[in-house]
Amino acid sequence: MRKVLTSTLVTLAAVFGLLAGSGVAQAVDIRAVTDDYLFSKSLSQFSSIRGQRPYNGQLDWSSDACSWSPDKPVGFNFAPGCHRHDFGYRNYKKQGRWNADAKARIDSKFKADLYGICKGNWACNRIADVYYAAVRRWGT
Repeated sequence: MRKVLTSTLVTLAAVFGLLAGSGVAQAVDIRAVTDDYLFSKSLSQFSSIRGQRPYNGQLDWSSDACSWSPDKPVGFNFAPGCHRHDFGYRNYKKQGRWNADAKARIDSKFKADLYGICKGNWACNRIADVYYAAVRRWGT
């Protein structure tokens, strides 16, 4: 009788666990999250996410914005693009994925982000070209 009761309780607990959820946290593929934030989210979505700092212990959200360049050249706010660029560099390094191909892909996204900020303004795009050339040459 005791064996039947124990078996029944174990079965009920298992069924309840399936119905209610196991309560065990799902493992997060932080590399996939990083790539999603870098390459799939719009810059405004990224900025909103950055403000919330999800996975703060697993992702590096630090940034010095546009480093040694102005954050707002001729009135265009490049800081959000620089934040995402820093996010890419820092997290790819942290995750052991840093290489020439990753750098090129992150730098290319940076250029696209800056062009998006420029909204077709010719002078702004030329400044974005200079920022892009600088990260291609000196970004580490």
